[in-house]
Amino acid sequence: MIKNLSPSRASQFKTCPRQFKYANIDKIKEPTNEVQAKGTTVHEALEKLFDLPQDERSLDNLHNLFRKVWTDVRNNDEHVHLFDNQDQERDWGIDGLKLLSNYFTLEDPTNFEPLERERWVRGAINDLNLRGILDRMDRNEKGELIIVDYKSGKAPIAKYKEPRFFALKLYALLIKDEIGETPAELKLIYLQNSTIHSMKVDDQMLENARTEILEIWENIKKSFENNDFPTIKNTLCDWCYYKPICPEFNPDSPNTDELEECNNSIIEINETIEAVNMIGGLENLPENSPLKNTDLEEINKKLDELENKRNRIIKEIGDFLRK
Repeated sequence: MIKNLSPSRASQFKTCPRQFKYANIDKIKEPTNEVQAKGTTVHEALEKLFDLPQDERSLDNLHNLFRKVWTDVRNNDEHVHLFDNQDQERDWGIDGLKLLSNYFTLEDPTNFEPLERERWVRGAINDLNLRGILDRMDRNEKGELIIVDYKSGKAPIAKYKEPRFFALKLYALLIKDEIGETPAELKLIYLQNSTIHSMKVDDQMLENARTEILEIWENIKKSFENNDFPTIKNTLCDWCYYKPICPEFNPDSPNTDELEECNNSIIEINETIEAVNMIGGLENLPENSPLKNTDLEEINKKLDELENKRNRIIKEIGDFLRK
């Protein structure tokens, strides 16, 4: 059973419990693709823009920040095989710079100072530990709180607008619970088509969000209890990384229960090792401690075996995904 939930994880479960299982329980990592890398690099460039003095927040400097961020990360394991050739990477970079140029048509960063950026937000709602990172928090001319999120993609049409605010509603709920102030507005900045969607906030909206996230949490707990994470077919299935191993689309898909068991055992052993290390070793444990007779050499050997087994299963599934 997972111990924490983020707004993005909650949204993923709403969209498809099976996808949620593959990503968060089986821990089958989706390789970073060009779109994700672009979004991450654009976000970091916008964050760093506000480290500059207000009069230096120019478009040229923002473009330079994008180039620097990408230079710093392009050769790490996550991104090194992202492009087949330099032309692909150049076109990708040009598109990223266009997104940042679009930002300047929506806001003038020389005219304001964000209240906070990349703010960790966390809190407990009943037995749910909810946490995440919000892009930006401002105060408007009236002194009211505004929660802002950058989106490198395209703004949805009107009928899909409201669901996109789900994560920001949860952030607003956590902010209210933490500081006792209800944010006045939520703002989604879509860079691809230079659009801002905003939504006014009131306490009833936040209570509805509280009810919704607790309902999702109860459904997640039931799924764990019954080991039942069904596939929900939707318009995003064709873009889902896990589609080749989804039983809804492939009756011969590999069973990932063994992988889940490996992950759970690895977590349990790591928690035991961490508990022993926290008190400075087995010799510092009281005699009646259930950990007193722990054979660290044996459990480290078991941990190595489990990690090797997990890596083997992940490789087999990865080969299946790449077919």
